[in-house]
Parts: sequence; structure tokens; C-alpha cells
Amino acid sequence: MGIRGMAFVFVVLAVIGMVVFDQYDKYANYDPVMARVTRVDEQCWMEKKERGLLTKTTSTSDLLPCGVAEQLVAHHPKWFGYTIKMKIEVGYLFTSPVDGKAHSAKYQMSDYPEGHKLGVGDVVEIRASKTNDSKVRSL
Repeated sequence: MGIRGMAFVFVVLAVIGMVVFDQYDKYANYDPVMARVTRVDEQCWMEKKERGLLTKTTSTSDLLPCGVAEQLVAHHPKWFGYTIKMKIEVGYLFTSPVDGKAHSAKYQMSDYPEGHKLGVGDVVEIRASKTNDSKVRSL
């Protein structure tokens, strides 16, 4: 096995090690708790990637309401060929296993979990730290 082969094996082992540690940390240091969604803020932007012979150019718009982005992409000549990307910020309340008190947190994502839209009042499972009352992991 040459140097390239050894480097490839090292990279693969490093990635596997990070995944294993992340899963260990998730289950050893965080408890599953239910959280109530308090806010859902959806915004979109439009993006277009163009590849030249030697270059790659990405053009984007500012953040705007998703309905407006959909209308622009569908009907405005300047925005034809653009794809719509989402920025979703979810705020929620949860009871910490550390102190038994309510805490708030927020999570930013580019798509809804499992494709299901979240609304205010929905209950979702998160993982809350066993040692830090305000530390959480993803929805």
C-alpha cells in the first residue's frame, strides 16, 4: 500500500471516529426531552450557479418572504433559472433535565425535519444536555 492508500485509510478512519464520537456524545451527554415550538420564521432567497470554462459563479438575492420568491422565479424575467433556498428559524421552549426549569432555544435549518412543516404550538423532540441547563442538540 502506497502513501496515497495510507492517506485514504487515515481519512476514512478519522471520519468514522468523528461519527462514532458524535453518536456517543449525543446519547451519553444529552437526554431526549419534548419542546414546544414558540416561533417559526421562514425566509427564502434565490440562487443561481453558473459554470464557465474555468470559473463558477453563484448569484444570490437578499432574504425575502417565500411567496414573493416563488412569484419572482415564476414570472419575473430577471429571476428565471434561479432556485429557491429556505432559511427556517425555529424557537422553542423546553424543560431542562439539569434544573427542571423552562428554557428557550432556537434552531436554524434549511428544510423541515422529515418534510413536515412546523407550526407554533407543535411539540418536537430535542436532546437537552445532562450538565448544562441551556445546551441542546438539534430538533
